[in-house]
Amino acid sequence: MIDIHTHILPGIDDGSEELGQSLDQLKMMQSAGVSDVILTPHYITNYYENTPEKISAAYQKLTAAAKEAGISLRLHQGAEILLDSRSTPKIIAENFTINQTKYILVESEMSTFPADLKQLLYDLVRHGFKPILAHPERYGDIKKNPTLIEDLMYRNVYMQINAGSLLDHYGKDSRKLAWQFIQNGWVHFIASDNHCRQASYIMPQAIDLIRKNIDDYTADLLSKTNPQRLLDNQNIEMFYLSQTEQTKRMTFGQKIKNFLGW
Repeated sequence: MIDIHTHILPGIDDGSEELGQSLDQLKMMQSAGVSDVILTPHYITNYYENTPEKISAAYQKLTAAAKEAGISLRLHQGAEILLDSRSTPKIIAENFTINQTKYILVESEMSTFPADLKQLLYDLVRHGFKPILAHPERYGDIKKNPTLIEDLMYRNVYMQINAGSLLDHYGKDSRKLAWQFIQNGWVHFIASDNHCRQASYIMPQAIDLIRKNIDDYTADLLSKTNPQRLLDNQNIEMFYLSQTEQTKRMTFGQKIKNFLGW
């Protein structure tokens, strides 16, 4: 599996605090079957101003230490950018992309989207970027109106849910939406959003639940196929379910409702 959203670079944001902690996490991820890890520290204006140069320096330090420790994971440089009127021009000017591709991981304020969110995303798309919205199931505005997801997808924005949401780590509402989005075909990636705070790596458990409650194809698409296409800078289908597949997936609805206790 490939994890596209992590906070494992040490001492650079609210994730790993030091190099040893980062190496321990990478060893655990490797044992769980991860092949590639995208390192995505926060960029938040006036708080975590992690420029590409600062991220690159931390990345080089971690990759050297991982090699010395015998860790064979492939590590890739990226960032998670909080979208606002100040960060978007920096993204465009400084090319905050994942692994030198056109894909870029973005987030918003949890409680309320900025009024100009769609314009900010449009500016990125217009400049050739392929934005991926991190953890849409956790945002207050999407909880109030889940169909915002589909609207953003029509605006060429990809969606990444957190593995923890499927396991009820962020509350019942986020769990319900995460499963609903997968069933609707409104998810392109699943990732850990690993902040090095848990004793175990949860991605395998979440992916096994997708296999059990949806199908193998979706589990592999979200954890292997699409992440590999991202790393290779290949196109990823925005809407990947045909009407027939959507109808077929509706038969999974009761199974998921039973699983969630609805």
